[in-house]
Amino acid sequence: MLAAMHRLLVLPLILSLTGCPPPPFPEDRLPVYEERPVEASFDQNFDQVWDLALVVFGDQYPLDRIDKGEGKITTEWVVGVSDYIFNQFGGTRIPEKIRYRMTVEIGQAKGRTLVVVRNREQVEKDIISANLTFTGSIYEWLDVPSSCRKERDALESIARRLERGDHRRAQLDLSR
Repeated sequence: MLAAMHRLLVLPLILSLTGCPPPPFPEDRLPVYEERPVEASFDQNFDQVWDLALVVFGDQYPLDRIDKGEGKITTEWVVGVSDYIFNQFGGTRIPEKIRYRMTVEIGQAKGRTLVVVRNREQVEKDIISANLTFTGSIYEWLDVPSSCRKERDALESIARRLERGDHRRAQLDLSR
């Protein structure tokens, strides 16, 4: 009887020690509702949507490349914090440092103006915890999926401005 009780007490300990360890990076698991890339189509013409996309993205991010002929806007790398990746210390959840670069593609599709937003998001990891090969730097930027929150917020801002009839043209300072 005593031996059976010892086995019952030791069994959970052995299972907890040999059980599957948690994955090393929480960014490997995204919420189920996330979709990539984020897109929207509008009834307004290309020029109206282009101008408002320039205003929205130019107000929120530094722009790197603007090519109306290709219908493409690219932001510079922006450093921020993650929407879903956290460092956990003593019961706190501290958002992980990230950088991201948005690419906006605007074009015509089936008589409507289509806007597609892609976000290349990266998290900074040290080579030891990420099990990487040393290449001259202790920290490296690793690609992770975007939560798509930034992309959706920008598209919603464009949609709200179009609904309000806000058709102001982007006035960019190209003297840099």
